[in-house]
Amino acid sequence: MQRHKATWQWARIAIAIATTAALGTTNPAHAEYPERLIRAIVPFATGGTTDITARMISQHLSKAFNQQVVIENRPGAAGNIGIEAAAKSTPDGYTLLFNATAATQNPALFRNLRFDPLTDIQPVAPIAEYPYAVVVNAHLPVKNVRELVALAQKNPAKLNASAGGIGTRLSVELFGMRNNVRIEIITYNGTGVASLAVATGETQVAISDTTPFLPYLASGRVRVLAFASDRRLPTFPDVPTVAEAGLPALKVGATVGVYIAGKTPAAIVQTLNAAVNKIIAHPEVKEQLRKQGGNSEPTSVADFTQWYRRDIQTWKDIVARAKIASVD
Repeated sequence: MQRHKATWQWARIAIAIATTAALGTTNPAHAEYPERLIRAIVPFATGGTTDITARMISQHLSKAFNQQVVIENRPGAAGNIGIEAAAKSTPDGYTLLFNATAATQNPALFRNLRFDPLTDIQPVAPIAEYPYAVVVNAHLPVKNVRELVALAQKNPAKLNASAGGIGTRLSVELFGMRNNVRIEIITYNGTGVASLAVATGETQVAISDTTPFLPYLASGRVRVLAFASDRRLPTFPDVPTVAEAGLPALKVGATVGVYIAGKTPAAIVQTLNAAVNKIIAHPEVKEQLRKQGGNSEPTSVADFTQWYRRDIQTWKDIVARAKIASVD
């Protein structure tokens, strides 16, 4: 009897050891996120607002997570190449997408997207909203936005505007329609290249955020005529809004935000949202974004998702009313 009891006790010990070992092998599946390098896709070339903002925020995310966040620029097809890469990535939280106007405007303009913007993309958190400005080459003989319209009306299709993406292109289209002018649009692979074109005189005009223009503003190669916003920017207190300048009101801009593949676990999405909100609430980061012309405000996943879906529909309505041709 004692021998059977001893045998049973050893059996229980063996089972306990085996169970502990088995549980130990499953621990990595429940490891705390993130446990390895994170890839961050920017669907535009280097030097633009999205790229500059993404690099700044990625540095802070790397410190917050104690994991490297590596930027990968994937320009092309007005941002659709990079967006598709993120949309079709494994929904595990290790591929982020930094995006701006292309997030909500491309679904309105492109007929045959190879991803579903409502199910394949999950909004995480906005970083900053950048109001657009009407910027011209310094040698263009205009001092304000009304003079720009008059010059364009006297010279139909003679002025060229840089467009570094769908957002800047649609903004020029709207400006032209509301002021009865025709400005030829030249597209570039990102706002960094588009801003350089205005600075060198390759084009004369752009309606874009001011971030990529800051070096050229400092050197006097470009001028800001007006802002397409409902109020003046603290960084440009002497520059009026389009409406203040006496033209039809125009409110356009870029909201740079973090997105991720659809079906990513909600806990990971919330972790990323909390991290981004904490970063943009930091006084130094907030001030840096402000100097670049951006306004930042911590936002929940639910609220950002609601804005994302609403803005997609808004731009679909604008494109339809303006009869802007869709792109294949």
